Amino acid sequence: MTSGVFAYGMVFAAEVSATGTSTGWGTQPTGTTQPEGVPDDLTTTVMSITNWVLGFIALIATLVIIYGGVLYLTSAGSEDAISRAKKTIVFGIVGLVVCGMAYAMVLVVPTILGGSTAGTGAE
Repeated sequence: MTSGVFAYGMVFAAEVSATGTSTGWGTQPTGTTQPEGVPDDLTTTVMSITNWVLGFIALIATLVIIYGGVLYLTSAGSEDAISRAKKTIVFGIVGLVVCGMAYAMVLVVPTILGGSTAGTGAE
């Protein structure tokens, strides 16, 4: 379902003027203004989507760590259950680290390639 919503947003993201013609990314029909907080170019839109996805992945990794903690607390001394819980916690931590590194790359790569970062407002 999430991929369907994502695909719908990407396909129908171009704005349509009152006459029904597509104006493309970041362009406005004559005489209109962009509402406050709405991205006006493709780079900002992609950065916004990427930040949302990385935030969702970080949330999932945090839930995995919590799940591993619950497994550890309910292991009742079983070595197999303790081992499984520790692996789950480690996988959750690795997921958070990878998500953090991906976020850092999202901030650094546009700076290297183009000169500005969309999320910080610096140019």
